[in-house]
Amino acid sequence: MERQRRQHLKRVLQPLKEALEDHYRALEQLESALIEFEEALGGQERREHPKEHEAQQGGGLDLLSVTEVCQELGMGKSWVYRHIHSGEIPSVKLGRNIKVRREDLEGYLEARHH
Repeated sequence: MERQRRQHLKRVLQPLKEALEDHYRALEQLESALIEFEEALGGQERREHPKEHEAQQGGGLDLLSVTEVCQELGMGKSWVYRHIHSGEIPSVKLGRNIKVRREDLEGYLEARHH
C-alpha cells in the first residue's frame, strides 16, 4: 500500500518538477538578458568617456569584461556572475562595469587544474 502511494505521489509530482525546471531555465535566460542589457548600458558609458577607457588600457592592466570571461571559460553569463559574486573569481568594479584581471582569471583556473 505504501509503495503504491509513493508511486502515485511520484507520478503526480513529476509535472510539477518539470514545470519548476522549465521556470528555472526561463529565469536563467531572463538573468542573461538583463545582464546583456546592463552591459549594453555600460558600453554606452564607455563610448561617452573614451579617455577613461584609454587610461585603463594604457596602464598595462589586462582587464576582461564579463563577456570576455565567458568566452575565455566557455561558460554562460549566469555561471560567471555567480562565481564573481561568490568571490571565487576575483573582480573589480569600475563604475557600473565589472572587470576581471586576466592574471586573476588565470590564477582561478590554475587553482582548479587537476
